[in-house]
Amino acid sequence: MTILQAYHRPRDLDTALRLLARSDVRTAVLAGGIHLNPHRPEDVIEVVDLQDLELEGVRRADDRIAVGAMTRLQALVEDETLPELIRICAHRSGPNTFRNQGTIGGVVVGADPESELLAALLVHEAEVTVRRQADSQRLPLAAFLEDIAAAVRGGLVTEITFASTGAGAVERVARTPADKPIVAAVARRRPDGTTLLALCGVAPTPILLDSDQIAELRPPADFRGSSEYRREMARVLSRRALQTLQSSQGD
Repeated sequence: MTILQAYHRPRDLDTALRLLARSDVRTAVLAGGIHLNPHRPEDVIEVVDLQDLELEGVRRADDRIAVGAMTRLQALVEDETLPELIRICAHRSGPNTFRNQGTIGGVVVGADPESELLAALLVHEAEVTVRRQADSQRLPLAAFLEDIAAAVRGGLVTEITFASTGAGAVERVARTPADKPIVAAVARRRPDGTTLLALCGVAPTPILLDSDQIAELRPPADFRGSSEYRREMARVLSRRALQTLQSSQGD
């Protein structure tokens, strides 16, 4: 790994954006550091540390919740005003040490294909705000995940917003309860009665889909399960999650 030539810790957003906008210096964002520290690309020679920027905290407006990108995962777990599905899936992001270091922005940009929190954000209709020197852009999370590199080029994820209403359910299969899921299904029923379904562990990132699209999936295989196994688990877990929502509606 190449030796870093510069470490920046700006105290204002404009300075951070100016550093990230440079086309002649390959610069990476340092948030919690969980992904960047062990996986820094060879061509990255400078980093911009975001910890002094005011990118933490939760705001509410009508039926939407806005969370600063540097908000720690453990803060999501402990905030009892957040939707239960978000809190549960944030808790499953990793052990306590990880949750106290990792950030929601890091989860979104890292796009772990097995992230239940990302799946929960998808069904809660999350949007990602990217700030650049010249403008600000808000993208649906599903669109952001299609091409993360293009979405953040020259800019910085500053906020994630998501719906605060609706009932949720999550079903998963893993080697042990503490492991990351092999496959997980996350569902949410909107106040109008319509339902959103997301899966993780079946594609390069968690995805939104309809249950009748599961047969078309071609999940990756690894030592934990074949492609066929993952597709079958997606079908079974999706049915269970949707049944849980249906049962709760009848209570």
